[in-house]
Amino acid sequence: MIPFILRKLLFLFPTVFVVMVTAFFLSKLIPGDHAESMLILQGVQPEASNYNREYQKIYLKEGLDKPLFYISVLPHFYHDNVHSILDIQDRYLTQKWQSEKYHSKKIIEVLNERQVLISNIEKDTSKKFTHVLKNLQFENDVKQLIRWCDTLQPSPTAFKDDVKNFKSALSSMDVTKVTWYYPKLVWHGAENQFHHWAISVFKGDLGQSIKDGRPVSQKISKAIRWTLLLAILSTSIALMISIPTGLYSGYYSNTWIAKGSNFFWLVLYSIPAFWLASLLILYTTSDRYGSWVHIFPAPGIWYVPDGQSMWKTIIQNSHQLVLPVICMVANDIAQISTIIRNNTEEQKSKTYILMARAKGLTEGSILIKHILPNVLLPLITIAGGRLASGLAGALIIEVIFNIPGMGRLMYDSILGSDWNVVFGILIVLSIVTILFLTITEIFYAWANPKIHQKMQIS
Repeated sequence: MIPFILRKLLFLFPTVFVVMVTAFFLSKLIPGDHAESMLILQGVQPEASNYNREYQKIYLKEGLDKPLFYISVLPHFYHDNVHSILDIQDRYLTQKWQSEKYHSKKIIEVLNERQVLISNIEKDTSKKFTHVLKNLQFENDVKQLIRWCDTLQPSPTAFKDDVKNFKSALSSMDVTKVTWYYPKLVWHGAENQFHHWAISVFKGDLGQSIKDGRPVSQKISKAIRWTLLLAILSTSIALMISIPTGLYSGYYSNTWIAKGSNFFWLVLYSIPAFWLASLLILYTTSDRYGSWVHIFPAPGIWYVPDGQSMWKTIIQNSHQLVLPVICMVANDIAQISTIIRNNTEEQKSKTYILMARAKGLTEGSILIKHILPNVLLPLITIAGGRLASGLAGALIIEVIFNIPGMGRLMYDSILGSDWNVVFGILIVLSIVTILFLTITEIFYAWANPKIHQKMQIS
């Protein structure tokens, strides 16, 4: 049994690694710049005189100047690490011109000459050449920049040599434009963004919220308690109801009660959770259709004082948990009860049941002592799977009923473009789901020794 557990735990690492790599690269596909978002949070606007200096300070502090991953596969003319370019516009121009097949070495020469020209223009106290500076900052097309330099040449400006050098670098870059290329493999080692980010995640540091500056781990730790509560509560209630109903309808399958319950569970299973939630809110949380249907309180604001224990908060708001649990339990009961019914029908036709009847055992004793243990064995896998899927199912319910769980937090974070929180939730939910499924497999192997014995033989 111990080798089986160790083998299962060992498989956790590659699975978690794949999840983290996927989440990391998805986070890099979102629009915007993390350093810019942090500056906005601090109140530094792009037009501020210290914007570039503060931007580069945060850019270096967050490690955004490092390459993304351990290795990179790039066209041979690309920059080995374009993220090492600190100036935001220089980095944008490098990425843009590389995509247009200009060589990175020539691009760097152009950017250096451009920076010399910008620096000299900014030193000019007469402010006569602000139009030149404007063109340099906003014109990104290479051929238009060359033509723009030609329009400045006849003018006897103080920056004639600088303009000439800039045009020469542009022309050289344009002439040596790449027509074909081959891939190159660049090894970056451990000094990359993913490596440092993964270490921070394992330490519990998921970054800061762009919305309010609070640690992401702190926001998630408060929200995940509600999501786990809903998932565990709904799964427990579903098992308590579906096990006896499934056993009865499977063992006494010809009775009208069994047939009626099967029809009821089928109808209940076909109702989407969000639609059932809408119906319950509409008809049972107000007296619009009569005071007799006003049974439950309407979804409202959850007040959670600072420092108050989780259980006290649950007790205070227990009346608002009834409808969310009903919505989550409905589908689970229908599915689990159907599986138990089918397994019970299969077991009652086995030979050992005929032998038990021949021994004179009562039907109740046969059902409880012989059929139930065999039916509950596959239920371990079902319960673990429903508990894991309940985490995802709770997300929609939390939004509808305004429960301060992971679903509500993710919904608010997506609306506020707080992507650190969104991807933090993705990682946490993925890891928790993987752990639940692994624990389920271990329990199933413990209950059914044939599983790990078969793996040892193979």
